[in-house]
Amino acid sequence: MDKAGVLLHLEKVTEHHAQLLYSHLSNPILYEYLEDDIPTLSVLKHKFKFAALEKSPDNDTMIWLKWVVIVPQQQYVGVVEIGIFDDAYAEIGFMTFVDFQNRGYAPVYCSRAIALARSRFDFPALYASVNEQNHASRKVVEKLGFELYNVNKNAEFVKGKLSDELIYRLTFS
Repeated sequence: MDKAGVLLHLEKVTEHHAQLLYSHLSNPILYEYLEDDIPTLSVLKHKFKFAALEKSPDNDTMIWLKWVVIVPQQQYVGVVEIGIFDDAYAEIGFMTFVDFQNRGYAPVYCSRAIALARSRFDFPALYASVNEQNHASRKVVEKLGFELYNVNKNAEFVKGKLSDELIYRLTFS
């Protein structure tokens, strides 16, 4: 792992980050295993405005924690988010920007995000939904201690074909 991975920090996402991160978040490579379309800048601003308030734009009962990952050279490495629903169900999502992939950053920043979320909120487990074809994300969640919990067969339409959605779970004692 790059030494900078040890020094990276998480900064709470605000609306102004949309402009700063748009070139990274509009890279089609990041959406290779997602059903989501690349967001427009205005959509990203709208979402980040809600994220700054720790609210979801789509769900009134969800607490949405979202951070941008920054290395000491003030370079943006990725984003990580944890959604916590009113029934204490929590889910993590993350994206490492293309220029920083395969350097070992994701487990470090995801681990920090989990610790920050757990210091504020009590949820018994954390889930991660990963497309079966996304081997890099699967490695990250497995390295973090998540275990395969459920497989939703043919739940996603990615790369022109149906594929399985793998649900991982990290349980806290």
